[in-house]
Amino acid sequence: MKRAIACSLLMLACPPCIAAPLDAGAFDMISISADEAREDEQPGVLHFSGQFQMRSDDWQLNSAQATVYGSPDKPDRVYLKGSPAQFNVKRTDRADQGPISGTAQAVEYLRATNLLVLSGEAVLMMGDEIIRSARIEYDISTNRYQAGGDDGVLIQVPPVD
Repeated sequence: MKRAIACSLLMLACPPCIAAPLDAGAFDMISISADEAREDEQPGVLHFSGQFQMRSDDWQLNSAQATVYGSPDKPDRVYLKGSPAQFNVKRTDRADQGPISGTAQAVEYLRATNLLVLSGEAVLMMGDEIIRSARIEYDISTNRYQAGGDDGVLIQVPPVD
């Protein structure tokens, strides 16, 4: 069944602790959807396949496959893979900056460090600036990135008026 999801995973209340680095109150509720979901033999691990989407009002993760480690309402880690994996973050805490988005063959979110790791044809878009590399680490809290890989880094910045 399209967009099927296990039990109460469809709509989960998300505590403000996840929102703290972005905007206190930005995560009133999250939703998770996918074509299929299954629990791993290891407790606290959920696998999703087919049109995975995890979102709140201020952020969204999309991929063909995903694994959520820890409680779905405040996961320790989310690993996305496929065609490509994508994320979008609305920066409501910074008036001087628009949304941040990125794509890569794999995207990993690490809650403990509030870090997004993009690997494999990674692209990070921060406002009008575009960063391309094999691997990019983006720190959501500090709004800083580190990029590199075998083919180096390409940064495109529009001209300043």
